[in-house]
Formats: sequence, structure tokens, C-alpha cells
Amino acid sequence: MVSTLIHVLQIVAPAFFLIGLGYGCSRYIQNGNEALIKITMGVLVPAFAWEHLYRMKLESSGLTDVLLSAIIVMLVPGLIAWVVFRVMGISRRGVYLPIMFMNSVNLPFPILAAAYGEGAIPLALMFYLTAFLGIFTLGLIIVSGGKEKGYLKIFREPVLYVVFFALLFNAGGVEVPEFINGSAHMLAQATIPMVLLALGIQLAQVKITELKLSFIAVAIRFVGGALTGIFCVWLFQLEGLAYKVVILESVMPCAVITSLVAEKYQAQPEIVASTILISTLLAIIIIPCTLILLG
Repeated sequence: MVSTLIHVLQIVAPAFFLIGLGYGCSRYIQNGNEALIKITMGVLVPAFAWEHLYRMKLESSGLTDVLLSAIIVMLVPGLIAWVVFRVMGISRRGVYLPIMFMNSVNLPFPILAAAYGEGAIPLALMFYLTAFLGIFTLGLIIVSGGKEKGYLKIFREPVLYVVFFALLFNAGGVEVPEFINGSAHMLAQATIPMVLLALGIQLAQVKITELKLSFIAVAIRFVGGALTGIFCVWLFQLEGLAYKVVILESVMPCAVITSLVAEKYQAQPEIVASTILISTLLAIIIIPCTLILLG
């Protein structure tokens, strides 16, 4: 048990270090935060999508059930939040993002690979694909605030076109020039560090004014996600590796990228950032405990 805790902490420690580094460097780049977000969202994130979606090999069994589970795990916490917020009279469209979209890459991938081997990665990619497509479609519709034609903002995001062609070329076996793949690979390697640094910079500028709402959002993300994951395991009769991937992905903290989306569209970015921070800190305890329970 102790060795598992130490091992998991060693895996997540670099992410927290980069967030802290961004926090510490914020005073030197106060006027560059907007440019950093534009570069990350407009260049690095699309390259990251291409790198993973074009190259992914879907050879594992049970992918359809895991994909459906990922969709349900994304939608149900959002529905729970909608009911809770309606009852409490809360109107914060940006807060739906960290509740619905969990960290599906930089925490679960290394943890799953270390705990269960590379065979877990194709299954985990189903959660990554769902979250990625969800945040740049449904997520952007949500942050548009219901404004007329607000959904058209979706088509301004380069990542959508990259995802479409990556999946199309992957399915069709289309070969692309190596310089494209090589460039995407180099940019993709920088994406997670830059996203974490950007989050640290943003957190340094956050004044937490609605801590109660942040904790409510975090509770829905973890509790709602866990219960939904358990429901999916029962519904699809998942066993073995698929069962473990669905449960672990369901209790992942809020996705870091939701902070960048909320910042870009000015959808309560401060609350979103504090929600991400709280959930990520709690994940240090929740993830090891979940791994222990899963065995």
C-alpha cells in the first residue's frame, strides 16, 4: 500500500511542479498570459490532438462499451450539476466545464500504463476522444451562454478540423508527409507542460471569491463521476481491464484545458481555475485510494 502511494505520487509530482513553476513565474509574464493561451489553444492543442488521434491503434476488445461509458460519464455529472444549480439558483455556465470534462491525458495515461500496462491505453483513449470532442462542441455551446449563433464559435477552433482529418486519415489509412507528423510530434510534446504552466500563471492571478461553489463543483465531479462509472460497469457488464479503466477515469480531477477555454470565452475563469486546483489536490488522495481498491 505504501509503495503504491509513493509510486503514484512520483507520477503526479511533475504536474504539480509545473503548475507551481507557472505560478512562480507569473510576475514576469503578467502581460503575456493572453498570448500564451492563444498559442496553446491555437497551435499546441491541435498538434496534440493530431499526434494522438492520427496514430492511435484501436485493437483492444470492448472499445464500444468503454466509449459509451465515457460519454455517459461526461454527461451525467453535467445533468446533476444542472439540477443542483437550478435548485440553488446558481447561474455560472463556465463551472459546467470542469464538472463534465475530467483530466483524461496527463494524469490517467501514465498512471494506467504504470499500473496495468500499455494495454490500458487504447481503452483510455476512448475517454480522451470523448472529452476532446465534447469540450470543443458541447463545451463551447455551454460557454457561449445561449447567445444567438453562439454555437458558431465552435467552428473558429482549429482543433475541430484537426480532429476531423486525423480521424478520417486514421480510418482510411491515409499517409501524410513525415514533416507534418514530425512537427506535430514536437509540438505535442510541449502541450502538457505549456497547459500546466498556463494554469499556474492563471492561478496566480485568481482571487477565490466563491470557494463554496468550487467545492460543490468538485464534489459533483468526483462523487457524480464515481457513481456514474459504477453504473456503467454494471450496465455494460465490464470486467478486467475495461472495468478498471472506466472506474479510474471516472474519478479523475477536472481537466486543465477547461481553464483555458473558460479564459478564452470569459466564462467564470477564476472559479473554473480554483475548481481545477482543488480537484487536482484532492486527486493526490483519491487516485491512490482508487488504485488500491481496484487491486
